[in-house]
Amino acid sequence: MRIILCFLLVIITTIIPSCLFCENIACDQIPPDGHFIIVSATTGQDLVFGQNSIYDKNKFKFYSLSATDTTFFEYQIEEAVDSFFESSLDVLFVPLPKVAYMELSDGDIDTLDISSRTSENRCCGTSTVITNFRYNNSVDIPADTGYQVIMK
Repeated sequence: MRIILCFLLVIITTIIPSCLFCENIACDQIPPDGHFIIVSATTGQDLVFGQNSIYDKNKFKFYSLSATDTTFFEYQIEEAVDSFFESSLDVLFVPLPKVAYMELSDGDIDTLDISSRTSENRCCGTSTVITNFRYNNSVDIPADTGYQVIMK
């Protein structure tokens, strides 16, 4: 009987405080995404929105390939806070691939190698954030800068 009481005491003193510790913590489970602004490499003008646009934002495709499976990623247009750019493309990379493709028009397909970091939190579980995009295997674009500017 004494052993059972000691066992219950140990369980109560370890489990209950750990539950109470997480009670007031807000867990923001933000899916991995990228906020892309596509600009001209020569003029810096936005190529998707505004008067100098050359791409139709309704025809974009963001996807990954795995054997014979293709996963398409959802994207939405968000208003950019930078006064120079009108909007950005917010792409949700769920499930997160190592390599994604960005098709802006027929025959214009770019590669995005995606680096990420996963962390464990006792209260919130596993979270993954994108740390970097490597554009066409040559240009590193940090993912923690707010917007990812792609020059074409």
